[in-house]
Amino acid sequence: MTTTSQPSGAPLTGHVPAPQLRDAERRMYDAECALHFAHQSHVDAWITAAADRLHEAITAHSRALRATRAA
Repeated sequence: MTTTSQPSGAPLTGHVPAPQLRDAERRMYDAECALHFAHQSHVDAWITAAADRLHEAITAHSRALRATRAA
């Protein structure tokens, strides 16, 4: 089960994330899935590559989130 939390004072009603934030969220989700599959393969090179991709996706998501909140 996955839970999400919103900072206090951030309304959910009618909130539509910016397109770049939605894209970053999708890339992060895809990277998490890729890392899961890589772990199941037991191939160290795949695990390392997938972990690197996830790190890049998290960094991009953080940037997009900051940009969206600044706007």
